Amino acid sequence: MNVCHAIETRQSVGRVKQDPVERELIERILESAVHAPNHRITEPWRFHVFTGKGRGELARARAETARLMAEAEGEYEEMAAGRISRERKKAFRAPVVIAVISAAGRDEIETLENYAACAATVQNMQLTAHALGLASIWRTGPVAYHEHMRRFFDLDEGDRIVAYLYLGYPDMGERPRRRSPASERTVWH
Repeated sequence: MNVCHAIETRQSVGRVKQDPVERELIERILESAVHAPNHRITEPWRFHVFTGKGRGELARARAETARLMAEAEGEYEEMAAGRISRERKKAFRAPVVIAVISAAGRDEIETLENYAACAATVQNMQLTAHALGLASIWRTGPVAYHEHMRRFFDLDEGDRIVAYLYLGYPDMGERPRRRSPASERTVWH
């Protein structure tokens, strides 16, 4: 698959089969990730790969984070239980979940550039997954930014979760893409 075709046909796919993804494919995706552009070559990306029963660790951390958030927001017990259950299930929506972490830089500018490099890393991962016949979807949400999740991933001050990348074999057909042409968002000088 040529790169332009991969970019123009890649889609976020939220429904995937629970069939295991071969470790070699995951490693190939990770290897593509580390070739993202990165100003100053800081290589700020870190990956946590959850597969099989390992997703249970992520599920427990997400559920506890949801419980802490519900408690802090004063949610009723029934509402909190639903929220906790939904967060737990998210760890099992795909056979592979990769948390992509951006390391803090030495200053504000480097931290921003590191985050941008990690976003490019996620795109490389999604394009490689697509080329290998896998589906992916990039997610975060409020739970990703909570202090409990920061501790779970042992993040240093300034480190950020950039993505939870869900990977699996697609379980839905392609949908028409809705993208404005570049000409509508371009100013030439």
